[in-house]
Amino acid sequence: MIYLNNAGTTWPKPEAVAEAIVRFNELPPSQWLAVFEEGIETVSSFFGISNPDRFLFTQSCTQALTTTFSDFAWQPGDRLIMSTMEHHALSRWFYKLQQERGVEGVIIPRGADSPFDLELFESELMKGARVVAVSMASNVSGEILPFEDIVRLSKQYGAFCLLDGAQTAGIIPIDIADLDPDIFVFAGHKGPFGTQGIGGLYISERVPMTCPSAACEITPGDKKSSVFPTYCDVGSAPMMTIAGLTAGIKWLESKGWDQLIAHRQKLVSQLRSGLASIDDIEVIGSQTYGRYTAAVSIRSASLSIKELKETLWNDHEILGSAGFQCAPLAHEALGTQEAGTFRLSVGPMNTEEEVKILLKEMSAI
Repeated sequence: MIYLNNAGTTWPKPEAVAEAIVRFNELPPSQWLAVFEEGIETVSSFFGISNPDRFLFTQSCTQALTTTFSDFAWQPGDRLIMSTMEHHALSRWFYKLQQERGVEGVIIPRGADSPFDLELFESELMKGARVVAVSMASNVSGEILPFEDIVRLSKQYGAFCLLDGAQTAGIIPIDIADLDPDIFVFAGHKGPFGTQGIGGLYISERVPMTCPSAACEITPGDKKSSVFPTYCDVGSAPMMTIAGLTAGIKWLESKGWDQLIAHRQKLVSQLRSGLASIDDIEVIGSQTYGRYTAAVSIRSASLSIKELKETLWNDHEILGSAGFQCAPLAHEALGTQEAGTFRLSVGPMNTEEEVKILLKEMSAI
């Protein structure tokens, strides 16, 4: 099998990940705290989080977003800005907060040759904004948003900035201390090579939160809510998946960013240029923007998305992602809302030969 759905979840995992999970399962509870602390230290170091006390493990990136949006100290009339390239896990809160909390929403469209219109974004910030919440990269097109400028402009105009790193964590270097977003969330089962059931949430000291469910943070007689969510809010720390995530990150670190980036860029360039050269295939999104993750979405002029997926799997055992990738708003922006796309995404375990086989079979369809 040629697995090309790494933007959904990376596979295969390094052997060390499975070994870490098995090893944890055999540990007595007296040693669990050491595993937890090693996980916190490993994640904090990997992402450049200078204050680990402001980080929580969650059971998914979606849960991290849910905790953030539900416990942020919203006020009626607050303006929330997001991009048109968002995953449903983020965009659902954009609409929910308008309906239930009186928040005003603004969507920034794609630029002329980019996934995000920075000029329009700044003009909206000038009108005032409480929170800016954006994905660092599209899970449909693979385009990386100009997140550095988004954070910079948000700060300049006094808005809190949330970065969703589901598609960038473990794919590109992320230094929270240097980038300094107010909130950062990520999925552990994608780029960082953890298993499904692990994510993370970082919230800086600047962000006002209200966490009434965090009873473990409230002393008797104190009516105040916690200023930061705890494991009382997100649930028990998922210890086995923390062990796996720690091993996955250490595997990435053993490879080094230079090697990982060079490998990704070589395969992505080969994949994008090869697909673009096939007459029957349309590559979705900007082809000249230049900043991409390991994902690319396509559609065929002669086959439906379902037929394309079935043909590649049944005839050649090539597995990608067919459909809407839980991102209806992004598909509307890309003009693929009617039928979706077929997404192909490489990872560190893929090879140039596998991409060559894919392109050969695609050309023959």
